[in-house]
Order: sequence, then structure tokens, then C-alpha cells
Amino acid sequence: MVFWAQPAESYRLFQIAKIESYRRDGLKTKEDVRALISWMRDPVIGTKKNCLLDDHCAPITFVEDVLLDRVQSFLVWANRSGSKSYLAGLLTWIRSSLLPRLETLVLGGSFEQSEKIYKAMNDFWESTGLAPYYRAGDPVRQKTCWQNGSEVHVLTASTRSVRGPHPQALFMDEIDEMDEEVYTSALSQPQSKYGIRALLGKLSTNHRQGGMMDAAVKAVEGSGTSLYKWCVWECLKPCVDYSCSTCKLSGLCPGKHMKEADGYYEVDDFVRKLYDLNMVTLNTEWFCVKAGKSDLVYGAQFEIDRNAATSVPGFSSKKKAILSIDWGGTEPFSLGVWQDFTREKVGWVRVDEMYLGNTTNQRMIAEAKTKPWWKNAKEMVADPSRPDLIREWRELGLSVYPADNSVDAGIESVRDCLDPVLGNPTLYVNRKCRWWLFEVGAYTERNGAPVKKNDHAMDETRYFVRRYLRPARVARIRSLT
Repeated sequence: MVFWAQPAESYRLFQIAKIESYRRDGLKTKEDVRALISWMRDPVIGTKKNCLLDDHCAPITFVEDVLLDRVQSFLVWANRSGSKSYLAGLLTWIRSSLLPRLETLVLGGSFEQSEKIYKAMNDFWESTGLAPYYRAGDPVRQKTCWQNGSEVHVLTASTRSVRGPHPQALFMDEIDEMDEEVYTSALSQPQSKYGIRALLGKLSTNHRQGGMMDAAVKAVEGSGTSLYKWCVWECLKPCVDYSCSTCKLSGLCPGKHMKEADGYYEVDDFVRKLYDLNMVTLNTEWFCVKAGKSDLVYGAQFEIDRNAATSVPGFSSKKKAILSIDWGGTEPFSLGVWQDFTREKVGWVRVDEMYLGNTTNQRMIAEAKTKPWWKNAKEMVADPSRPDLIREWRELGLSVYPADNSVDAGIESVRDCLDPVLGNPTLYVNRKCRWWLFEVGAYTERNGAPVKKNDHAMDETRYFVRRYLRPARVARIRSLT
């Protein structure tokens, strides 16, 4: 037997032996799953939760749970280029290779999505070289068969494609692109048989207000469906060749642990996206932070094309700067820089900001001193809870005023400035202030009260507005429609 003289063939035999052991004994642990994926060579799946949002997870967690049969219903909410179609193809290929007589139907929200899944399936045959051993004939456009009797059908979602079939597994990819009738009809397809439990999976970005993904997310609670959510931070490659002080992602980055990321997406590719996308799109499609406008504290008042238009001016070295600050620690310090452009027929503008977590007040001060606006800073309004930190800024020569921290009245004041009943807004934000734009798209309210989360820049904006733009007044009653 010429075994070692043909390394490619010897590795193929090794692969077959391992897969056959899993076909016989099953995948029992996450170590089994990771070993199998590593033997396949090509798949790169992030194993680390890098985002700071509590409800995000590493993509590998989702893959492990499905392959270990821990879930019967799942919903994946992931970013653009988040490998949703790729992982749907990977899971169907592995499960079909291991489980005899498994029928899987994959519905793509569009023709392009179906093509992505089909290509992923073919890539796994190519990368493993196992087609002669496991595949039954050549795959046709929408169907692949295994020698063990398993079949995978990849179709574009339509009323015709969801009528009739009852496979054990249904993967619905990009459900936000699906028609409601198609989506609803498909939900009843999966059916347990041949000793294989039914599996219903839904995957998508979430970019449409009131779309199928919104409906699916709302239906998760109490339904037995597992929600897996990740964003671009779980998909990026490690940024070992980047300096934090000059990286264009530094204002958005969740931390230095990104240097140990293990994803597949090129950092440069993501940086280039920043030049083309507005912050609302970035939040929704890449950071997976989305709320309906009715759920946002400033959803009815803030309009990015008005309050943060590209024409909103940036820092002027000829104008006084006023600072606002919310203290942090492990949570971010947030500092806003404001200038008055009312003579230019604009209003007050947030021209710059600092947003740093896991730091100290002294480090914030040291960083502020390096900014071009520092010599223009004369006054500051600050969170009143820390007089010791206020004292440290006063020692620099700033006039520092403890803020009025009335939350409800402050929110109403900000609303009035963003969208007054009469006249133009008096509060604007330069698009350089990415963290402010992140928070305004994530700052929600529940039962009429703001949720204490994603609110650091929002808090110091209230401080600034209450002192310099609008005093307290009776809160208006917001429409529930």
C-alpha cells in the first residue's frame, strides 16, 4: 500500500476515517465539532465573542449547538458578510454527510442567496475531495444527493416552493427578504422522521422596519426558539498590524482584545465601508443594533439627514468650545465637544467627542489635552455624581458646572432641540461623532421609561442641552401610534 507516498490521498483517507467514526458514534462534544471543522480545512468560524453587547455570541456557538442537536428551532441575527449563507451550507453538508436519510430544504430569500448556499455546498465537496465517497452523482442546480440517502434542496422562497414538502430540516436564509405569505407557510414544513428530529432554522440581517425578521425576533420569547446574534466584531480578522492610536476603527472598536480575534473578514475591507455608509446603516447591518423608531427615545425626533446631515460643520478653531461629560470606568467615559454655529444659521453642533472605556479620569484628561479643540475649551457641564472628578477638571482652569440630572425633563429638552414644533432644530451632530450616532440608534425606552443601556453620550447631551439650550418644562405626551 503506497500510503505515505501520496500525502493528499493519505489525508483524504484520514478524513474519511474520522467522518466515518462520527457517522457511527455521532458528534458528542464541542471538541468533536471543532475537530471536524478543522479537518475540513477551509471553514473559518469565529470562536470569540468580541462585541461588548450582552446578547451577542461567537458564531461557533451556533454551529456547535446545531450539530450537537441541542436546538430544534433557532434564529440567527447576523451582520452583512456574517457567513449566514455559508454556515447554512456548512451545516447542511455536515449533517447530510453524517445522518442517513436526512432531507433538508434551504429557502433563500432571493435568487442570489440561494446561489450563495449552492456555492458553499460545492466548495465543501471541492475542499474535502469527498464527493466520490459520499455524493450520489453530480449535483443539479437545486438538488444534491448523498449515497446514504440524504438530500438537500436549495430553492428560492416562493409560494410554489413551500407547498407540499415536509423535510426533517428547513433552513430559511435572509428571511427579511421573504414575502409574509411564503414565510408563514414555510414554518410548518419540518417533520421528524427516520429517527431524526425536526429542525427549523431562520437566518437574516435585520434591516427592515416591521419586516419578517422583526416579527421573528419578537416571537422568540417564550417560543422555545434559540436566538444567536453576532456582528462584524465576531467576524473580523485580528488587527495585529494596526496601531490603536491611528486606526480609523478606534472610535468604534470594542477594545484591544480585537488583536486576538479569529474571524475571516479583512479589517481594511471594513474600514473602507466607513467612507460609504451612514451610521444608521452601520448600526443596523454591521453592528446588529436595531430598534423600531417607536422604541427609540429620540426615534420621533432625530433624523440623520437633518440633524446629522453631511453639511453639518465640524470643529472651528475660531469658536469657543463647551464640553459635556458623563463619568465612566469599566463603562465608557463619554465627552462631547459643542460649538455655537447659530450665526451661520445652523445651531449648536456636537463637533467632536471622546468615548473611552476601561480608563480613568486622569487618562481622559491626558487624552483631551492632545485634541485640537482643547485650547478652545472654556467651560464644561458634568455628571454631578462625582465632585472629586469635577475638581480635577477645574484644576485645569475650566469652569465646570454640575449638571441638572433630571432624566425625563432632560429628554424632553433634547427632543425639543432636535425637532421643535416651530422653526428649525437647534441641535446638530457632526458625523464624526460616531458613538453619539451609535447610541441614538440604540437608546430605547420600555413602558415609557428609558432603558439604562447605551446611554453615556445621551446622558451628557442632556446635561449640555439643559444648561445651554433649553430649561426644564412639562413633558409632552408622546403619540403611541
